[in-house]
Amino acid sequence: MEIFTFRRFAIFCLVLFVFVSGAYAQAADVPTPGNGVLLGKHVTVGGLFYLAGQYRTADTSRSFAFQVRRAYITVKADLAKNFSVRYTQDITLDAEGGDAGNVELRIKYLYAQYKVPSFWLFSHNRLKFGIIHRPWIDFEEHINAYRVQGTMFMERSHLYNSSGFGLSFQGYFGGVLQGEYVKKVHPHDAGKYGSFAFGLYNGGGYHQFEKNLNKNFEVRVTLRPFPEKLPGLQFSYNGLFGKGNIREAPVFRSNAVFASYQGAAFTLTAQYEKGLGNSYGTFVDSAYRALPHRGYSFYGELKIPRTRIALYGRYDHFILASGIEEHNERQIYGVSWRFLKNNKLVFSFQNGKPFRGPRMHVYDLALDISF
Repeated sequence: MEIFTFRRFAIFCLVLFVFVSGAYAQAADVPTPGNGVLLGKHVTVGGLFYLAGQYRTADTSRSFAFQVRRAYITVKADLAKNFSVRYTQDITLDAEGGDAGNVELRIKYLYAQYKVPSFWLFSHNRLKFGIIHRPWIDFEEHINAYRVQGTMFMERSHLYNSSGFGLSFQGYFGGVLQGEYVKKVHPHDAGKYGSFAFGLYNGGGYHQFEKNLNKNFEVRVTLRPFPEKLPGLQFSYNGLFGKGNIREAPVFRSNAVFASYQGAAFTLTAQYEKGLGNSYGTFVDSAYRALPHRGYSFYGELKIPRTRIALYGRYDHFILASGIEEHNERQIYGVSWRFLKNNKLVFSFQNGKPFRGPRMHVYDLALDISF
């Protein structure tokens, strides 16, 4: 006999969601990211925690678990006017070997950053070296506000992850965007005419050894065509060119386009990706030739006026051609309640079918806490 059935879990989630949202029913605040706690004059400490309870069904199997999905502690220090460092530690649950089940610490970001003076059309330039952001996923995570539910489309399709060992350069086109949009809607990547990032990286990301001599070149270019009239409209290109991170070094190539609109009331995005292989070297045939793939994803969020509540949805479809076409598809629907400006309580439902796996239904109640 089950001690905690799904029905009880669902009722508990809904009751908790209604209670806390009702308890704080007041005018909506636009969420802003946590800026950390200032320690002295030049050092800040911040945190980001994802805490969740999840019920999952797939064919005849069922599971229920409380989870710590993300627990970052970040320390930033300004060592000079244009020179700073960052250290971010993360936790992970070891899934292999004799330590399986243990919670372990690992490094997500550890880098030195130099602010390069503005030149020509380029401003707010930053040169980073160490374990750094890769150009794409951090950018998308600041548009899709629901990383607490799970990874973004590219990462969840097993193409690559969000950070790695490398050297990058990034900045803005045409100075900083001014006005209410930056203050109240989206302060990130606030180049007047867009932003860019490119770099050279080890192939395996931040939690794998480098297994060949290749380095991946990765680039993102984002254009904001109407900064005065439609500041929330952006068009982006993302490209990755290199080899998969195995000894045989199969080709890895990915090209993606992305359109997004962010406003005070709603956010919409659409993206399309096409390429060969992946960062991990697993999208290959028996002769280690890279397999072609393509996919698309749509996301939307609607903020309900005069409340702290928002509705969101996402649809992903990824196709890997391995002799026959294999499909990785998911639908995500959710509702969130924002509290204390930077934080969210999110209830979501996911219906999806992974590669070579049964269809899954996932019910999720999660807390996104940042400071």
